Amino acid sequence: LKRQESADYFPGNLGFDPLGMYPKDEAGQKDMQLKELKNGRLAMIAITAFAFQEFVQKIGVVDETPIFFKPFNQVMYEYANSGYIYPDNM
Repeated sequence: LKRQESADYFPGNLGFDPLGMYPKDEAGQKDMQLKELKNGRLAMIAITAFAFQEFVQKIGVVDETPIFFKPFNQVMYEYANSGYIYPDNM
C-alpha cells in the first residue's frame, strides 16, 4: 500500500523490471500499457473458451491436450507406448 502513495505510482507498476525493457518515454509507456491490457483481455477470452469447450465436449482441456499440462517426457512416453506396452511376463 505504501507504493500506491508514492508520486511516481501508476496501476501495474510493481517496481520490477530487471531487464530494463519498460520504455522511458511517455508514448512508449502508454503503448506498453495498452499491449498489457490487450494481452489480459485475450487471456480472459481464452479461459472462457476453455470452459465452454469443457462444457460442450464433457472432456477436460487438460485431458484433451496433455502436451501442454504434463511433463514432455511423460507425454512422449504415453504416445510412444499407446497400445504397445507388453505385460511384464512376456
